Amino acid sequence: MKVLTTKPNEEIVDFEELGKKAVLETQDQAPAQNICACHIQAYAHRLQPAIAKLESAIQRVKSFREALCSHLYDRPVPASDAGMLARGVASVILTALLAVVCIASISAHAMTFALFGLGVPLSVVLGVALTGVAMAAGHQAFEKILVHHKALQATIILAAFGLCFWGLFQLAQARRAMVDRVTANTAPKSFVEDTPAQEVPSGHPAEESSEHRVRSILGSAIVKIMLAADLMLGILLGLVIKIRTDEDYVAWRDLKKMTENLLELEKRRDELLALIEIAKRRCMAGILSATHARRKKFTPYHLPLLVAALLVAGTVPVRGQVMSRHEAILIDVSGSIGKGGRNSELFREYLFGTKKLLLSEPENSRVWVSVISTESFGSVRELLKGWTPSSHGVFTDDLNHARRELADAFESKSAGLSPIAAGTDIIGALWHAMALLESGSKEKSVGVQKTIWIFSDMVNETRELLVPSLVGLGPERMLERAKANGLVVPLHSYRIYVLGASPAGLNPHAWNTIKAFWALYFREAGADLVTYSPECLVERE
Repeated sequence: MKVLTTKPNEEIVDFEELGKKAVLETQDQAPAQNICACHIQAYAHRLQPAIAKLESAIQRVKSFREALCSHLYDRPVPASDAGMLARGVASVILTALLAVVCIASISAHAMTFALFGLGVPLSVVLGVALTGVAMAAGHQAFEKILVHHKALQATIILAAFGLCFWGLFQLAQARRAMVDRVTANTAPKSFVEDTPAQEVPSGHPAEESSEHRVRSILGSAIVKIMLAADLMLGILLGLVIKIRTDEDYVAWRDLKKMTENLLELEKRRDELLALIEIAKRRCMAGILSATHARRKKFTPYHLPLLVAALLVAGTVPVRGQVMSRHEAILIDVSGSIGKGGRNSELFREYLFGTKKLLLSEPENSRVWVSVISTESFGSVRELLKGWTPSSHGVFTDDLNHARRELADAFESKSAGLSPIAAGTDIIGALWHAMALLESGSKEKSVGVQKTIWIFSDMVNETRELLVPSLVGLGPERMLERAKANGLVVPLHSYRIYVLGASPAGLNPHAWNTIKAFWALYFREAGADLVTYSPECLVERE
């Protein structure tokens, strides 16, 4: 399958053939996947400008569309879609009538000038000019006068109707006179042969009178009909312009066009995104096909042993995988956080921030979620613990599945969690987190990045370190008190993120003092305090 590109001169890549070729060259599936991942990433980067351009266009169209929707529907009397459709039909009908009347007027004026002997081209130009003048004058009269005086508008329409009806009546009279003349018995009684021709009178008075009468009636009828047409030109043009310039109708038409344009833009964007997914599937199909073909060349006596080895390897994914990151997430469930119970806005932000962290957990990570309670070291159990697998380039299905599992499990296990603890033992929670993150042999812990996320107001409330009563001493003396009581947890090379440090119930001096104390505390512990923020959401680096 050839994957089409977005540019005419861009190379067309057969990703299935690429996967087969990579397996044949490397003789191993894992390196072949890495090679294909690099090619797919390059292909995705080539498509990215077009996708970004479409995303930008989609956002612009959506913003304009929302503005028009707000104008049409977010008001006491919203616009009626049925009414807008009716206006559209009326606009089409009136435009067609205007075109017919305009053609009739141009024809009449052009015929008048042609009868003067001015020639067809010049007569047509002058006819168009006169019709344009009539339309402009009629439209201005409609806009400035008639639209404000319905009675005068009705009078002119009735006058035009009367002239048109009178003209049609005279046309019928002229038609009747012509029919009478055609059906009259005007043939000679006899013809004389072989005799000198006699002078015949040029015409009979009765015949000349009949023809003159027909022409007079016909001319009068045409003049009345053309005058009615010129009168109606301005009114029809004014009605068409009034409908098509109505702000609600214009907004509704633009909204319809923007909706169609938005669907087309989203379709093109989805097609480009689908090209990347198709490339992944085709590349994997080529890899599996080549791997299967290569394996069929060998004697199958080793197949049971290979299957057994794969089964054994699949039962112990955690032991066989080297973790490069350990993370602990601590959630404060003390009563100072939960004013309002589980429905406390701050506590809900803690839970939402934790779920967001789990959904963005990096690969090869071991993660624990625990709580900060009255005695956080020995009296609490982990709320959640899990891990994330490694990913191979753009092949991230397992990693995304692990993230969703962690987030879903946390949401389920935190359903019964409420901020009702009588105290806040942040120091004990740090000891507990360090014990978890340091679990395992020293050799396995070398090079592992250790991170602790703390969702708390950071007001420690224990007998050894009662922060509310120590704020007046200042951050330096508070740190001395913690060191004297052996409360400094050794967190060498740890990265600390403090989120949701709410200033609720504190004055600016107390909040800044507590912040300065924890900055000194983590520096003394050997940790790197990356963030100390009252916000609960943060983007991973």
